[in-house]
Amino acid sequence: MKGMKQLVLGMLGASLLLMPLAGCSEGGNEGGSASGSGADPATAAATQTPKSRLKLQFWSTTPEKVLPSNYALKAIQDRFNVDVEILPRNNETYVQKLQLSIASGETPDWFTDLDFKEYDKFVDQGVLAEIPPELLEKHAPNYMKWLKKELGDNPFLYSMREGKNYSMPSVWTLGPRGNVVGIRQDWLDKAGIAKVPETIDELEAALLQFRNGDPDGNGKKDTYGLTAQTDNIEGYFSAIFGAYGVHPGIFTEKDGKVVLGEVEPGARSALERLNKWYKAELIDPEFVINKNSNVDDKVISGKVGVATNYWWKFLPSEAFFGGVYYDKLIAQNPAAKWVTTSGPKGPDGAFGATQSNPVTNSGLLFSKALEKDREKLIKYIEIFEAASFDIPFYEALKYGEENKTYKKNNGDIVWNPPYDKEEEQIKFGTMFFNAPGSFNDYDLLAPYMTKSKYMTMRKEAESKGAGKYNLLNPVQKPVYNEYKDRLDQFTKKNFIDFITGKRSLDEFDKYVKEWRDMGGDKVLAEAQQKYTEIFK
Repeated sequence: MKGMKQLVLGMLGASLLLMPLAGCSEGGNEGGSASGSGADPATAAATQTPKSRLKLQFWSTTPEKVLPSNYALKAIQDRFNVDVEILPRNNETYVQKLQLSIASGETPDWFTDLDFKEYDKFVDQGVLAEIPPELLEKHAPNYMKWLKKELGDNPFLYSMREGKNYSMPSVWTLGPRGNVVGIRQDWLDKAGIAKVPETIDELEAALLQFRNGDPDGNGKKDTYGLTAQTDNIEGYFSAIFGAYGVHPGIFTEKDGKVVLGEVEPGARSALERLNKWYKAELIDPEFVINKNSNVDDKVISGKVGVATNYWWKFLPSEAFFGGVYYDKLIAQNPAAKWVTTSGPKGPDGAFGATQSNPVTNSGLLFSKALEKDREKLIKYIEIFEAASFDIPFYEALKYGEENKTYKKNNGDIVWNPPYDKEEEQIKFGTMFFNAPGSFNDYDLLAPYMTKSKYMTMRKEAESKGAGKYNLLNPVQKPVYNEYKDRLDQFTKKNFIDFITGKRSLDEFDKYVKEWRDMGGDKVLAEAQQKYTEIFK
């Protein structure tokens, strides 16, 4: 899960940071915003008294591709009346070099991708500029609208410190609704199952056919219903646990209290079901040693008929980036088909796989120096607002000039030769740098990520993402960090033993007590305290 998350952010960060400008302050002060005025920025700039241009900083992982004549860079400089310095960024050494720069007193104007431990340290050291929410409401209204849509009316819960905010939260909106359950539709068809399984019992009936009905038609009993990985507890048959209302490995809320699913009563019911399936040989017996790569191999090679993963894995790559389970499987078996679901419903109607918290890091942070240089701070905010939510400007930054470098074909962006080659894009100067932001509204940007012929398929799969995520993932939890490894290893071993029958489920309560005694109670007490501090 973490690896995919990094892929998503890495891929999108390079391409999305440049989006358009919905309106900006040509004067650069709080009262000068032209957002929504309908005024042409170039005309407005020409009628104002000339003033010295602010010098801003943008990051690039490929600074050698940002030529002085870069079209996208010039578009930003001209529209906002600024000069820009390109800072090189090596993602592998970025955080370390950033820390050294700050320690030496050479703090860059803005930076991103720091965890909350670093965030708290820099707040305590006075490194960060305060970013009042009302400033963002005024100068980044589209950002605030998007942020509240994704995080609720108080989107600064994780970044507030003693009543002050120092972050523009970056939200991975795919996280809370990314994981779905994929089922081989062609296997269902061969088994004569006309209805996509909706309940845990209906799924069990399908798994029986996937194991015993020779769904791949090779005359051998060599297929299984499902498998799993043991890399982390969160990925442990999460949709099956979700059918019983629990999510092992993550902190969720239940009746006003924070719980961990691995010691909740519903976990026992899920383990009983999994034990039944294991005895019936419906579960790949190698799940006990599987890593994520092993699971991928078994899904792609057609050894299992049910898998839980991100919805885009079950779609063609042109429907969204990835296509791992779709493209590679179809290449081997053109008749293969997937159908995606939210996961089976349990006896009480619960369903859903474990998801990811949308707040993955501390967001966009500004240097303390900009707290006193309000004009510069506002200019950055307005550029990010434009670069993230103004579609015409986004197209210009990413693709250049319509009908010259690109054209639109039935809603899809198509490069015009020779600009379909990167070397020509470099010469022309499309986006090879990061403006402040990387605030990706996946609904707004869907036409630029998904071919129009796949849009319906994408929306259908995307709508199936359901479940809960770790409420406390962005929160520092020193007690949890101290006990996490031993508790996780203890849980993994016992879950495997319960599923395979090595340990009787009559001892589930004993396992819970052992877990609590070895530090679990302390972990839950700390979690409840943190939850109360943030959410109450």
